[in-house]
Amino acid sequence: MVKALKGKMLMCDVAYEQQAQQAMQQRKKQIGKDIESHWVEVEKQKMVEYDEKMRAKLEQEYKLKQSNAKDISEQLESFKLNFIK
Repeated sequence: MVKALKGKMLMCDVAYEQQAQQAMQQRKKQIGKDIESHWVEVEKQKMVEYDEKMRAKLEQEYKLKQSNAKDISEQLESFKLNFIK
């Protein structure tokens, strides 16, 4: 009788430990997923910021090139007029 009781208590302890370990594994998985999703969001935000900086830089370069092209065109026109005179 005492042996049976000890055996049942041991089985109960084992079952409880298994449940605790399963709960811990599920919690670890959830924390891992949360961390991963956080870093995905951080990376997305960094990409958006980088895209905005690149867009601004490219727009500035485009405007500079347009301005240079306009200046060159005006200089060429001025040169043509002076050359004709």
